[in-house]
Amino acid sequence: MDITYGKPGTRKKIGTIAVVGADGSGKSTVIDRVLRSSTVPMKYVYMGASINSSNVVLPTTRLLMYIKRRRMARLVDASEPLPPSALMTPEMKETLPSGKITKFIGLVNRVAEEWYRQLHVWVYRCRGYIVLCDRHFLFEYFPDVEPDRGSCQLLSVRIHAWILRRLFPRPDLVIFLDAPAKTLYARKPEWSLTHLERQRASIAKQSHACDNFVKIDASQPLESVISQVRSYVEPRRVIADNLV
Repeated sequence: MDITYGKPGTRKKIGTIAVVGADGSGKSTVIDRVLRSSTVPMKYVYMGASINSSNVVLPTTRLLMYIKRRRMARLVDASEPLPPSALMTPEMKETLPSGKITKFIGLVNRVAEEWYRQLHVWVYRCRGYIVLCDRHFLFEYFPDVEPDRGSCQLLSVRIHAWILRRLFPRPDLVIFLDAPAKTLYARKPEWSLTHLERQRASIAKQSHACDNFVKIDASQPLESVISQVRSYVEPRRVIADNLV
């Protein structure tokens, strides 16, 4: 099953759709509703950085998460997921292993994890499914890897950025759920307004990374957002408006 888009004479087919947006934009909620009401064969793959949220994870990644949790056992409740690095306390960060070898192992596993999930996307496509991705690595890491930061970046960060920019496959269509930072903060108060605004700006800045990029106002009522997203994943839908 494929979806067509573009103007007559230039129409193409898409099979992979990524829904991206800053924290609090409603990505997971919208995707869940679209999947449950879809009339076309669809598969879901989480393509974000959070291992706790992923439906597809490498065994080595689970092992590294286990080791990390063991090291933080006295700081994090066993029933709670590990917080993302940006929300870890200094005491938590001190428990994490450091050193060049550790960073290299982390980089290799991170890249392997990303390609492992992409492999699942390809398998689903070969089986005839449209794949709906919750987030996408191209938009998860690009905000933290800006070219103007130059040599001050860690080597592992620069290598990871190069792989994503040059080698990692792009989704056929990206749907950007956008809303003002204050709206996002009201939904996700654990993140600062500065962080949320930076996420929004960085995702918008990376719109050139994919040929087809659609922005939807996520501050609208949920049903309106779901309806607009659904309109882009219907079969034989011709998508020409709002493409960047």
